[in-house]
Amino acid sequence: MFYFLSKTLTFLFMPVGLLTIALLFAVISKNRAHQRKALIAALILLMVAGNGFITNELMIWWEVPPAVLPASTRPRVGVVLTGGLANVNPRVRPAIHLGNQGDRVAQALLLYKSGQIQKILISGGIGGIIRRDVGDEGQLSRQFLLTAGVPARDIILENRSRNTYENARFSAPILQRTFKGYEYVLITSAWHMRRAIGCFEKQRLAVTPYPAAFISGQREFAPNHLLFPSEQSLFDLYWLVHEVVGYTTYRIVGYI
Repeated sequence: MFYFLSKTLTFLFMPVGLLTIALLFAVISKNRAHQRKALIAALILLMVAGNGFITNELMIWWEVPPAVLPASTRPRVGVVLTGGLANVNPRVRPAIHLGNQGDRVAQALLLYKSGQIQKILISGGIGGIIRRDVGDEGQLSRQFLLTAGVPARDIILENRSRNTYENARFSAPILQRTFKGYEYVLITSAWHMRRAIGCFEKQRLAVTPYPAAFISGQREFAPNHLLFPSEQSLFDLYWLVHEVVGYTTYRIVGYI
């Protein structure tokens, strides 16, 4: 039940979800004063949520900053969390296309090629609510790494987990058993890193964060960022709201 609710009810907290509710209320309500207030609320929400400057500042505050791995005498395993790594749409098969969070697996590849990690653990199953036959991100990501020249012996799959909590829960025994003595480098999107760290530390695993797929950019004071709403800002804010709601929920239920 928690898994289902976590994947569906967050829509109500999203900017587009709140906009939809306000506009529907304005259409349905027969009270002119209430209609006016609902429309004003929708306009204010659109101007704030669609403001590129505000969204970027919020993402700079929330995202874990870029990391550089220090030199180490111990071997390292990179733990890559799925969730947008690969496009699982069957229409694009048999080719492999990275998803909107594909930078996670790309950064793992770069770390491996530069010798900073020696093994790669990909954690995550399909994670769909309705369809489960569209493909496995872990398998597709593994195939991508194999094609890029990573030997099969250096890639390990954990394909049972459906969310961040299960990523940590099911990865923990693999790391503790197979990679005892290794350093664990956690690779996920910068906006998702806080929750991921909390989940792995809850499993008593010390991880070194290596964020990827940054949303925040350079601070800009251009008029289009300050004055006019944009679709991209609404999309970026979706990830922030999604993650803040998820992080808060995980804290409430004791996952972190």
